[in-house]
Amino acid sequence: MSFGKSWMKRGAGFLAAGSLLAGSFYAGIAYAADPRLDQAADNVTKAIALLEAAQNPDPKREFGGHRVKAIANLKRAMASIQKAKEFADRPAKPGKGHKKHH
Repeated sequence: MSFGKSWMKRGAGFLAAGSLLAGSFYAGIAYAADPRLDQAADNVTKAIALLEAAQNPDPKREFGGHRVKAIANLKRAMASIQKAKEFADRPAKPGKGHKKHH
Protein backbone atom coordinates (compact mmCIF):
# COMPACT_ATOMS: atom_id res chain seq x y z
CA MET A 1 0.00 0.00 0.00
CA SER A 2 2.77 2.44 0.85
CA PHE A 3 4.40 1.96 -2.56
CA GLY A 4 1.10 2.70 -4.33
CA LYS A 5 0.44 5.90 -2.41
CA SER A 6 4.00 7.10 -2.98
CA TRP A 7 3.70 6.48 -6.72
CA MET A 8 0.34 8.27 -6.84
CA LYS A 9 1.72 11.29 -4.99
CA ARG A 10 4.71 11.45 -7.31
CA GLY A 11 2.50 11.07 -10.37
CA ALA A 12 0.15 13.79 -9.16
CA GLY A 13 3.11 16.08 -8.55
CA PHE A 14 4.48 15.53 -12.06
CA LEU A 15 1.02 16.09 -13.53
CA ALA A 16 0.56 19.33 -11.60
CA ALA A 17 4.03 20.60 -12.56
CA GLY A 18 3.45 19.69 -16.21
CA SER A 19 0.07 21.44 -16.24
CA LEU A 20 1.53 24.56 -14.66
CA LEU A 21 4.38 24.64 -17.14
CA ALA A 22 2.05 24.11 -20.11
CA GLY A 23 -0.32 26.80 -18.83
CA SER A 24 2.51 29.28 -18.39
CA PHE A 25 3.82 28.53 -21.87
CA TYR A 26 0.38 28.93 -23.42
CA ALA A 27 -0.32 32.18 -21.57
CA GLY A 28 3.05 33.58 -22.59
CA ILE A 29 2.55 32.74 -26.25
CA ALA A 30 -1.11 33.55 -26.59
CA TYR A 31 -1.32 36.81 -24.69
CA ALA A 32 2.16 38.35 -24.61
CA ALA A 33 1.97 42.11 -24.91
CA ASP A 34 3.63 43.70 -27.91
CA PRO A 35 7.33 44.26 -27.06
CA ARG A 36 7.01 47.79 -28.44
CA LEU A 37 5.06 48.64 -25.29
CA ASP A 38 8.22 47.87 -23.31
CA GLN A 39 10.23 50.04 -25.69
CA ALA A 40 7.72 52.87 -25.28
CA ALA A 41 7.92 52.54 -21.50
CA ASP A 42 11.73 52.68 -21.67
CA ASN A 43 11.58 55.81 -23.82
CA VAL A 44 9.10 57.49 -21.48
CA THR A 45 11.33 56.65 -18.51
CA LYS A 46 14.32 58.21 -20.31
CA ALA A 47 12.29 61.28 -21.25
CA ILE A 48 11.22 61.79 -17.64
CA ALA A 49 14.83 61.49 -16.45
CA LEU A 50 16.03 63.99 -19.07
CA LEU A 51 13.30 66.48 -18.18
CA GLU A 52 14.03 66.13 -14.46
CA ALA A 53 17.73 66.76 -15.11
CA ALA A 54 17.12 69.73 -17.43
CA GLN A 55 18.47 73.03 -16.13
CA ASN A 56 16.72 76.24 -17.00
CA PRO A 57 18.89 79.20 -17.94
CA ASP A 58 16.65 81.31 -15.68
CA PRO A 59 15.90 79.22 -12.57
CA LYS A 60 13.27 81.73 -11.41
CA ARG A 61 11.07 80.92 -14.40
CA GLU A 62 11.39 77.09 -14.31
CA PHE A 63 10.62 76.65 -18.04
CA GLY A 64 7.31 78.45 -17.58
CA GLY A 65 5.88 75.40 -15.80
CA HIS A 66 5.98 73.39 -19.04
CA ARG A 67 8.72 71.02 -17.87
CA VAL A 68 6.70 70.08 -14.79
CA LYS A 69 3.56 69.58 -16.92
CA ALA A 70 5.48 67.45 -19.40
CA ILE A 71 6.77 65.23 -16.58
CA ALA A 72 3.24 64.81 -15.21
CA ASN A 73 1.89 63.96 -18.67
CA LEU A 74 4.65 61.40 -19.23
CA LYS A 75 3.90 59.77 -15.88
CA ARG A 76 0.24 59.45 -16.93
CA ALA A 77 1.39 58.00 -20.25
CA MET A 78 3.51 55.46 -18.35
CA ALA A 79 0.45 54.39 -16.35
CA SER A 80 -1.52 53.98 -19.59
CA ILE A 81 1.25 51.89 -21.14
CA GLN A 82 1.21 49.64 -18.08
CA LYS A 83 -2.58 49.26 -18.34
CA ALA A 84 -2.23 48.39 -22.05
CA LYS A 85 0.30 45.68 -21.20
CA GLU A 86 -1.94 44.26 -18.48
CA PHE A 87 -4.90 44.24 -20.88
CA ALA A 88 -2.88 42.48 -23.59
CA ASP A 89 -1.70 39.84 -21.11
CA ARG A 90 -5.24 39.14 -19.86
CA PRO A 91 -6.94 36.12 -21.44
CA ALA A 92 -9.90 36.97 -23.65
CA LYS A 93 -13.34 36.23 -22.24
CA PRO A 94 -15.06 33.24 -23.86
CA GLY A 95 -16.75 34.28 -27.08
CA LYS A 96 -14.75 37.51 -27.31
CA GLY A 97 -11.38 37.91 -28.90
CA HIS A 98 -8.77 40.62 -28.57
CA LYS A 99 -9.30 43.24 -31.24
CA LYS A 100 -6.30 44.66 -33.01
CA HIS A 101 -6.38 48.35 -33.83
CA HIS A 102 -3.84 49.78 -36.21
